[in-house]
Amino acid sequence: MTTLLEVNTLTAVADGNWLLRDVTIEVAEGSTVALIGGAGAGKTLLLQLLLGLAERRSGGIRLAGHDIAGLTPGHRQRLGLRCAFQRPPVFPGLDVREHLALAAPSVKLEAHAIERLADLVPELMDCLDQPVSGLDAPLLRLVDLGRALLGLPRVLLIDDLFATIGSQRAAELINALAGQGYTLLVADRYAEPVLTVADRGYVLAQGRLVAEGAPEALLADQRLLFSCAGDPNAYAAD
Repeated sequence: MTTLLEVNTLTAVADGNWLLRDVTIEVAEGSTVALIGGAGAGKTLLLQLLLGLAERRSGGIRLAGHDIAGLTPGHRQRLGLRCAFQRPPVFPGLDVREHLALAAPSVKLEAHAIERLADLVPELMDCLDQPVSGLDAPLLRLVDLGRALLGLPRVLLIDDLFATIGSQRAAELINALAGQGYTLLVADRYAEPVLTVADRGYVLAQGRLVAEGAPEALLADQRLLFSCAGDPNAYAAD
């Protein structure tokens, strides 16, 4: 498969501390890649760096063969890099229908925005007229996922979805998106359910890539569970 997203030795530093160091990953077109790690591993920061929402010290980011590391967040979005955020942005005063419609890149798509999401995220159909700022966390995450999908992503980044909406529902959504041909980078601390729906996995610990490979091989290594539970030295022997 063709590599669609390439991250090469990406590094971030703040106040003299390494936050992310020499992280290299690849996401093939049409694949689902899992980014696994415990709290503070650097998963959300890596996604922020990809989106241009955090400053890198060094390293490269390429989308469909094009260097995007120096581009603004808006430019990266227009090129097709979208994210369903761990803490979704909320536009006060808008209901769910209006919030979703804002994400459609054209009037033509806006007219059919809701219909495009009905089969994939039926939960949204019962709350379209509710203020988005009053939704509970699981529904807000689904609204934000819908917003990201309506942005027509070439690569969709998904941050910490399994913990919020439940592993079973999250796995169903990931499988449905993969079945429709989406390219996905899914960051989460729930190793087993995320890797079960992935084609490949990467493991982060304290800002470093400590393991990568086929989901079955990663899950067979007991160090993975210790690492996701917060043990920074689980892979120290490597």
